[in-house]
Amino acid sequence: MSAFVLRGNAHRAARPGPLGSRRVAPRQFVATLVTVAVAGAGWWLLAPPSLGGTTSVAIVDGTSMLPKFHRDDVVLLRPSDHYRLGDVVAYRSHFLHRVVLHRIVKISHGHYTFKGDNNSWTDPEQPTRRDLIGKQWLQLPRAVRLAGGLRTPPVLAALAALIVFAFGLGRPRHPGKTADGR
Repeated sequence: MSAFVLRGNAHRAARPGPLGSRRVAPRQFVATLVTVAVAGAGWWLLAPPSLGGTTSVAIVDGTSMLPKFHRDDVVLLRPSDHYRLGDVVAYRSHFLHRVVLHRIVKISHGHYTFKGDNNSWTDPEQPTRRDLIGKQWLQLPRAVRLAGGLRTPPVLAALAALIVFAFGLGRPRHPGKTADGR
């Protein structure tokens, strides 16, 4: 014979309330709020322009910005209301048909002059405001190499296991009940 004991107000939480709704535990409500807040902050900080956000990504592939930037660094860029001398900015180069990440060394009549920190010359073109993508917001050193390392089978297996445990897929669905239904 098995005994079923209700403790405290446990029997009330399981019963549907008005219009078939259930009471939500305060702990679950707070966890949901925190999750929504973190997701919203992540979206606001990291969403790309193509998805309605403001953060662009540049991957360093040359040596013109040594010693501050190295090959395989990832630079997160945000548009700015004011670009100033010394800012590291990405712009669309019409000469090179690619994005260039260099430092502003001169601003004159709406045109920006750029130079790579490791170059002895200034860039040959002088882009305007509409060509600017954004200025450096965050630098992630060697992030491309790190991301490449994440694609190895042992790392992918470990990440999958972490996801399973994080979402509790290994837990019983109804706390307090054993596998045989008691």
